[in-house]
Amino acid sequence: MFTTIYNTFEDALKQMLVETYRSLCTDISSKTLVKASELILKVQAMHQEIENVVSFSIFLVYVLVFVNFLNLVSVNVTNFTSPQLKFRVFACVIVFIWTTSNFVKLTLTGSKLVDICDLWKLLQQDIVRNCARMKVKNSKNLTYLLLFLEESKLDLEFTGWGIFRLDRSLLLTIAEAIVSYSVVIATV
Repeated sequence: MFTTIYNTFEDALKQMLVETYRSLCTDISSKTLVKASELILKVQAMHQEIENVVSFSIFLVYVLVFVNFLNLVSVNVTNFTSPQLKFRVFACVIVFIWTTSNFVKLTLTGSKLVDICDLWKLLQQDIVRNCARMKVKNSKNLTYLLLFLEESKLDLEFTGWGIFRLDRSLLLTIAEAIVSYSVVIATV
């Protein structure tokens, strides 16, 4: 469900940014700039709504992955003699693999938003290059364009309740924490 929400938002955002780019490359008027500014503000508000609704659940998913891993390590450290324990280990492994794979998928999906924001930065640079090629004679429109470019910076990211960002570096951080705690638990 979370990945569907994120993918839908990211696809719509990318499409809106490309359309805005195309309209600004063909017409740098105050009307077009106002439309583009309103679009950026709506995107930021929509992102904040999604973040408010989903971020606590994402944090809980992260905690679930970590708790499942600790449970898996603690079960593996214990004695394997009873058949119930073997079944419990098998169930823990399946739950851990399922939660981890979903969290990895979710993290990679969330990191696409950072990539889209980087794309917008490149598109903004191209708008300026295009404006220079067109040699805009109206200094008022050029001033509006520069103001728009300054206010339309997108630094959107999905987080886990504001505690961590969903990006590719989170996967490395999780792997580091899991290895560290597994060593601690295994040595006890």
